[in-house]
Amino acid sequence: MKLSTVKKALIKILSDRNVQMTIALFGIGFLLALTATYPTLEERIEKDTLVPEDGIKKIEARLDQPYDEPHDPYGLDGIQPTGLKSAALELHSETENTSASIILEQYELQIKRVEIEDGEDKTINMTEYHEAEYIIFEISEGRLSYTYTVNHFIQPYAFLSIPAFILMWISVIFLLRAIALMGPLSVDEEEKKKKRKNQKVIEGILRDRKKGTNSKSEEDK
Repeated sequence: MKLSTVKKALIKILSDRNVQMTIALFGIGFLLALTATYPTLEERIEKDTLVPEDGIKKIEARLDQPYDEPHDPYGLDGIQPTGLKSAALELHSETENTSASIILEQYELQIKRVEIEDGEDKTINMTEYHEAEYIIFEISEGRLSYTYTVNHFIQPYAFLSIPAFILMWISVIFLLRAIALMGPLSVDEEEKKKKRKNQKVIEGILRDRKKGTNSKSEEDK
């Protein structure tokens, strides 16, 4: 097939309104789908200072499934990270005689216990205990301050996946309609000339036959 024929076929395809709607809707849907999976790093910080009079304090850990950053930042897993990136619980004794217990709990079962005594400062890597549901503080003496920091990836535009799905399916409908309504894309110029030539030959033969028939009828008369 000649290059000119391909060019004309493409022009005919792209000039079709149904094809244009297919391209437009699919493009918009694709962009919305990409936006829906775009990750954002969110930081959550909770802090407080506790004394024995506060009694036992229990807070929710709220840790998503952990996400380990890949060695290759351009790898497939690095494009759309989700879940927990890092979490830490920093414990600081405000007095020299501080005495406290910090318990990590899952399904009402203790999975980790840390003791703070004699003015110690400690940091718990909560990423290692991502299964923890609650953090419990028991202060026996002194003052204890804590800072609980959680960094995790979220997809704030995930709701855009619904219109993206709808637009892509509508684009498929327009494409099927375009295929159903579109006629032959193109005919080679040489084939067109042959058809015109054959048509003239046929018309000439029919004219000659008609003349011959008319002449014979006049002779019979």
